[in-house]
Amino acid sequence: MATRRPVIKDVAALAGVSWKTVSNVMNDRPVVKPETRQRVLDAVATLGYTPNHAGRDLREGRSRSVALVLPELENPYFARLAEYAERALADRGRTLSIELTGGDADREAAYLQGATAREFSAVLLSATRVSEQSVVNRPDWTPLVLLGERVSNVAVPHIAIDNAGATVDLVRHLVAGGRRHIGFIGAPESALPSTGSVRLAGFQAAMRFADLPVANIQRCIDWNREDGYRLMQQMLAVGDPLDAVVCANDLMAIGAVRALVESGRRVPDDVALVGFDDIAEAAWCSPPLTTIRPDLELLVRHALDAALTPDGVRERGSEIVVPHELVVRASSAPKG
Repeated sequence: MATRRPVIKDVAALAGVSWKTVSNVMNDRPVVKPETRQRVLDAVATLGYTPNHAGRDLREGRSRSVALVLPELENPYFARLAEYAERALADRGRTLSIELTGGDADREAAYLQGATAREFSAVLLSATRVSEQSVVNRPDWTPLVLLGERVSNVAVPHIAIDNAGATVDLVRHLVAGGRRHIGFIGAPESALPSTGSVRLAGFQAAMRFADLPVANIQRCIDWNREDGYRLMQQMLAVGDPLDAVVCANDLMAIGAVRALVESGRRVPDDVALVGFDDIAEAAWCSPPLTTIRPDLELLVRHALDAALTPDGVRERGSEIVVPHELVVRASSAPKG
């Protein structure tokens, strides 16, 4: 496994040419003989070299920018995460580069492999499509921290809340309020380890512990208001008894509220609702939403500590779980 990202001089040495020749090949200039060009391209492939187009912006041979790789910014959770990261990095004399993948597996893999046009001093990756093998096979060039659930046993730091434990807290709260027929919205469609799969596992474990049936589970890919609305309609159409719903995030819970109101159900009198993330809308929707509040400031601080501490000190396989808080609001008031 490589210990650093290969540079243009490494390619030149392997190909037996000057670094200027490598530059000519990489910029597709027609001044290099075909056989020489092929030697350079073979060396590029062997080393896994990616041109660094931001070299002129590097200081002391290293980028001062940290990449925060997110699936999107439409979700207020990710936007708030980016705000905390920008503030924390400014305090450390560094800059933040927000990189969006749209949840695309190939784009996420590019940041894992260091196959990006710009070089970063570290990468904080909130991934949705990362497999264990893609983490195992990554070159060890740029410090990487995974935000969310562990996807493999490789020595990559990852920071998360206790998603299973937090979901158990939500179910216990609902059961204590007299709810017995509890559904779940936001189960993953993919078999890959994910935040959704861990939250679902926590839900199932808590329901079994309470000796309650695990019946009405709705799956989706995108955790947005539209999915919450659509899946709540599907849940109601099943016709099973229902007096509470755990939503895997607040956006889906807000969409679910609308579907319930349109169907003539009252929240929380008929159906209680709870969510995750404590986005700003959670306190302002009607009724205000019970949710899980993660300590995002602490999460960002731990992630930057893991990413920016020199390799000789950093615990490469460290796993840090940050605290969460159950925020109880009117949407889950006890059953009358």
